[in-house]
Amino acid sequence: MKLSMEIDNIKSIKKLVFELPVEKGLYAITGQNGSGKSTIVACAATVFFNMPLKDVFGKTINGASIKFNLNGASRKLEYNGRWSRTSNGYMKIKGFYEGSIIFGNRFRDTTFSSLKKLDRVNLSHLEVGDEFIRKNLGGILHNNQNYYDKMFKVQKEKARNDYDFNGEPYLYEKNGKLVSQLHMSTGENLLISILHSLNLRISERSDLSTPCLLFLDEVELALHPSSLTRLVNFLNVISNDYNLAIYFSTHSIELIKDIKPDNIFFVERHVDDTIEIINPCYPSYATRILYDHTGYDYIILVEDDLAKEIITKLLRKYRLLNNKLVHVLPCGGWSNVIKLAQEVISSNLVSKPSSFLLILDGDVKASVDKFIRDHDIDISIPLNYLPIESLEKYLKTNLYQNVDHALFRILNDYIFHKISLTQLVDNYRNSDSSKNDTNGKNFYKQIESELRNRNKNRTELVEMVVEYLMENDEQKINKVVNFLSKQLS
Repeated sequence: MKLSMEIDNIKSIKKLVFELPVEKGLYAITGQNGSGKSTIVACAATVFFNMPLKDVFGKTINGASIKFNLNGASRKLEYNGRWSRTSNGYMKIKGFYEGSIIFGNRFRDTTFSSLKKLDRVNLSHLEVGDEFIRKNLGGILHNNQNYYDKMFKVQKEKARNDYDFNGEPYLYEKNGKLVSQLHMSTGENLLISILHSLNLRISERSDLSTPCLLFLDEVELALHPSSLTRLVNFLNVISNDYNLAIYFSTHSIELIKDIKPDNIFFVERHVDDTIEIINPCYPSYATRILYDHTGYDYIILVEDDLAKEIITKLLRKYRLLNNKLVHVLPCGGWSNVIKLAQEVISSNLVSKPSSFLLILDGDVKASVDKFIRDHDIDISIPLNYLPIESLEKYLKTNLYQNVDHALFRILNDYIFHKISLTQLVDNYRNSDSSKNDTNGKNFYKQIESELRNRNKNRTELVEMVVEYLMENDEQKINKVVNFLSKQLS
């Protein structure tokens, strides 16, 4: 199930249609500075959050709008001299939004005058802080849930009447000294605010079937990479436990390195100021950061996880490494491979000289040659092609068009138990999604949906396909082995 959002003339976004999954999991919205990430997140949050739109979006032209649709229910925000809201049907959705430094909840109470009052707090106004916040703050920041063993908050009524706080300010005791928010680090303030909001939303989750979206904008601010890793692990747990779809707007490789490509949305702003959402998107392409791979002798850029699995298995099976450090990096499509390779060369993204190889899927050679000519690309990196198509095209070709009965039987026996592969193919054949499905993505959606229903994943499917290929297409595989052997010698 997905929440459909259409943005018209909001800040720098002229027109954008974006479908946001509402299933539990971690999702990343990333892109270069000024691409519109924060605007997209703020717009999405208006589906459940009544924020001051004039302050958030600034000067807006008449006719600007944000439209939502979920399961037939719709909601629209439109500006014509002032903002108005209209709804059609009941949109069953909850959520919360943590904005950037300027907007959102995290620093809304941090005026110097109100914070200064906490230094003279009346101890009788304090009560024990929520255990959820205390333990997780220590666990994320210090890998020690008892680090903030004495944490307090100002009673809500006293906070508002005596200290000019809208929320509940926190304090903790360390080495006999009471530390107020004025003297806490930015990271501590950031996490206390997020954990407080999470605690409130989780306590409201009496019906876990109701979709709940959490939007966190620029959450990496002021957090050490190790803390970010622990934050992601923590959010992953509560996402599963409480059926939360958690979205990050981020540049951080630490936040997205373990998020699957299907859950990464890259906001690409083109030279004509139009915006494209690239999804699925691999972390390497989303961040354009290769410094994490410094020290490798060879970096092999490939299209997707199927290509990575094939190359990795061939390197091991034929012992081609020979004391070399080799990293295989999926980029999500052949054009991404070419663009990233060009950027690596022109911008010197890797500080230590490394050798690069490009290995693309076997059905794109003509398109690649034309793309390189049309865009006047000059890359002196060895290029080769796999003897197969992308995973989506390969499955459609061998399970639907020209059926490979041995592969069909293997997948049917080991993966598709409840609903057979035969039934899935029949459903696809009789649906509109089979029309003009040249890249096989619609066919793969049928496969992927059943994988999720069986608590299986793409990785298991990839491993079985690769194993089958290596056992049954040795002649074609040898071409890739010869290329690798020559380049890595």
